[in-house]
Amino acid sequence: MATASTTAIRGTIIEAEIKSSVDASRPLPLVCGLYAIESGEGVWLCAYYGMNRSNFDFLAQKGAAIDETTLGFVFHVKEFVPKAEYTPTRWEDFKKQRMLAYGGHGG
Repeated sequence: MATASTTAIRGTIIEAEIKSSVDASRPLPLVCGLYAIESGEGVWLCAYYGMNRSNFDFLAQKGAAIDETTLGFVFHVKEFVPKAEYTPTRWEDFKKQRMLAYGGHGG
């Protein structure tokens, strides 16, 4: 599994999980967007975490073609998985590890 922080992701979203959590002691909700994005060579597993309300309505959904350079935000986590190694189990494991919510993991 490769991790690349400087690679701009381009492809089609094949899986997406977006969750928002709130905490009475914090002024803004925390949004976590997890994506499996199919590119030519494999699948990028990506995570976005944010409290910027202006991004909430514009988070990409399953089936969307995306180019990270035009999204308006940068993924905080990027993990490349070759096509032969990508499975539904790999996606579920990524969600369990990377889904965040106030108070800890929210997966």
